[in-house]
Amino acid sequence: MRIFEPKKILVPIDFSEVSFGVLQAGVDIGRKWDAEVMALHVARESDHIPQGVPSVPAYPYASLAMSPLAKFREDARSRLEAQLETMLKQAGAGPRGRFLVLWGDPARDIVQMAGSENFDLIVMATHGRRGLNRMFLGSVTEEVIRRAPCPVFSIRIKGQGELQVKAEAAAETTATPSA
Repeated sequence: MRIFEPKKILVPIDFSEVSFGVLQAGVDIGRKWDAEVMALHVARESDHIPQGVPSVPAYPYASLAMSPLAKFREDARSRLEAQLETMLKQAGAGPRGRFLVLWGDPARDIVQMAGSENFDLIVMATHGRRGLNRMFLGSVTEEVIRRAPCPVFSIRIKGQGELQVKAEAAAETTATPSA
């Protein structure tokens, strides 16, 4: 019998209090299957760039200067990449660990990255929101589970760092007989 063996694992990171635990789980799975692990943060401009920042320089020769918006994006990207790199090192990802920061819509871009880069598995957190919070805030994990081109392993963090693992497969991950 042959078990599902992922070779490329995508771990979306939102820098919440549960992010490191989820990344650690993704790295552990990657280590077991000798898989590449990519930590991905999809940043929303509204979370990192102050409102009202002009998109063009306020002085002549604009084509020679970086706009204030581009400068804010570059600075934020550098900070976020440094955080991801540190997290990967702390999780023991080694040379099979990579990271990427994108600007955009988290659910859409996670699904797009998983498909375009042929990831075999997505490992991500679910924050366990219920009721009105869930309705108003939406759920990136839920959207990814519905639209992902590969299996999604969601981890619900319960209490003080205690992991309650809950597999919610977006695609079948059942064992298949070996040939």
